[in-house]
Amino acid sequence: MFEPLSVYSCPVVICGDFNVHVDDAGCADAVRLADLLQSFGYVQHVTTTTHTAGHTLDLVIARTDTDISDIDVGGFISDHALVRFTIRVRRPIEAPQPVSCRAWKRYEKGVFACDLAASQLCSNIEQLCDKSADDLAVLYRNVMTELLEKHCPVVTVCRRPRPATPCFDAECRDARRKARKAERRIRRKRTDADKQVWADKLKGMREFYKAKRSSF
Repeated sequence: MFEPLSVYSCPVVICGDFNVHVDDAGCADAVRLADLLQSFGYVQHVTTTTHTAGHTLDLVIARTDTDISDIDVGGFISDHALVRFTIRVRRPIEAPQPVSCRAWKRYEKGVFACDLAASQLCSNIEQLCDKSADDLAVLYRNVMTELLEKHCPVVTVCRRPRPATPCFDAECRDARRKARKAERRIRRKRTDADKQVWADKLKGMREFYKAKRSSF
């Protein structure tokens, strides 16, 4: 069991009734267990009696770098005592990562259209008649890249990675895609019917998300 756990990066706590008298230094099983825990870098934290027969059987085992505190061996609810403890787990905080993207907020459609009309692509169409398809493709790429660099240049921003939601699957992505499609349609058409469709899609998406989280 310890071999697959050794590759886990998250804190691991193993607890329960081990039926090994770890309080008895002469017990061969207790010695073997102690050697096993030491070889994998684990520590056993319970040091008092947890059984009515006077032995320590109910153990709390964690890695040496896991903060286990406030070990409390309470009353005997059966022939075993109730063991409480506190584990302090910090959620990992990922540093913001630099990402390159275009500054689309600076983009102005009218100004871009004017520069495009004055560019080599549109100013004199007759000059392009003798060019090959490959030459036209290269020209298109160069002119459009130059215009994009002027109107919405590439900038570097820092974005904090978001933790993945375990219950968010392909069905959730499909529901979100349909809601966004309806939203784009209403931005173009701006009709009451499209608005109602978008509202229904958005409501259905939220209800589907809720059901997924509840099921998960």
